[in-house]
Order: sequence, then structure tokens, then C-alpha cells
Amino acid sequence: MGKRNNSLYRPDEFDEREYGPSKSKLKRDSSELQALGEEFAALGDKVVKEAGLPPELESALLLIRTLTKHEARRRHLQYVGKLMRTFDTSRIREIVAAARQGHAVRTEAFHRAERLRDRLVDGDDELVQQLFEAHPDEGQRLRQLVLAARREKDAGKPPASARALFRLLHGLTRTSPHAPTDTPEAGDDLH
Repeated sequence: MGKRNNSLYRPDEFDEREYGPSKSKLKRDSSELQALGEEFAALGDKVVKEAGLPPELESALLLIRTLTKHEARRRHLQYVGKLMRTFDTSRIREIVAAARQGHAVRTEAFHRAERLRDRLVDGDDELVQQLFEAHPDEGQRLRQLVLAARREKDAGKPPASARALFRLLHGLTRTSPHAPTDTPEAGDDLH
């Protein structure tokens, strides 16, 4: 046997060649765009229409909410991801991020009202007085609900007054520019 001809193999040829993104990266990017499109469409038709998107993408996003069959929805989301690859999605990302942030703020207000209610029902009379002074128009109703909720808790009854107290506190924390705080040391900031 003779020598092998190794002139066909040139390793330096591969070093100069530029490869694009890997197939895995392309799939990750596509999946991310599909999820972004789905989340954006879930914000509602009004938001989609006011975003100033290309007409083809806008109609595709509006159609997502109407599809109920799993496979049709999946294929349509792939189409939306394909359309979104063709233009800058920064505006859509900003809108979705703002919606997420708004949800977090509402959730925090809900939890703050729950913590206030729990402190009031557990016997924090100083907080009752602070809330009464900060909201004199609701003060009498607040005291009545606190006393009724404490009686219900002591008697082991269903917490109907505690729920009404929560609704009142939640309304106060959403509408008041000086929302009550739920930390004991920050209680002086009610005015």
C-alpha cells in the first residue's frame, strides 16, 4: 500500500470560515419571540392596535386570542415569531415589561392591605388611631369593622367583617396618595 493523499484535508480552511448562530440559539430566539408575542397579545386588542405595529403582525397578534385548538394556536404562534424576527421588538418588550410592573404594583398593594388588616384584627390599636387620623371620612366605618372583625375572630365565626375591612383598606391604599404602610416603624408616615 502506498502513502495516503492528505492534500484534500486542509484544517486551516475551517479556521477562516464564519459560522452563524447555532441551531439551538435560533430555536431559543424563536421560542422567546413566540412567548413575547403571546404575552403581548394577552394584554388585549386595544393595546395591540395602539402599538403601531405593521398591519400583518397586528392582525396575526389579534388572531391569537381567537384560536382555541392547541395545534392551530401553536402553529400560529410560530408564524407570529417568524413575523417578529423581521423588525425591532423593543417597543413590544417595553409594553410587556410595563404591564408586568403594573401587575407587581397591584399585587404589592393587595398584600399590603392584607398585612394591614391582619395587624388591625390582631389588636394594633395604634394603627387604628393612625388610620382614623389619616382618613377621618372613613374613620368611624374603619373602627366598626375592626371591632366586628375582632369579635368574629374571638368567637370563631366566618370573617365577614374582616373581608369588608380588607376591601376598605385596599380601597384606601389604592386611592390615597398617602397610603397606609404595614410596617410598625413606618406608621408615622400616614399623613
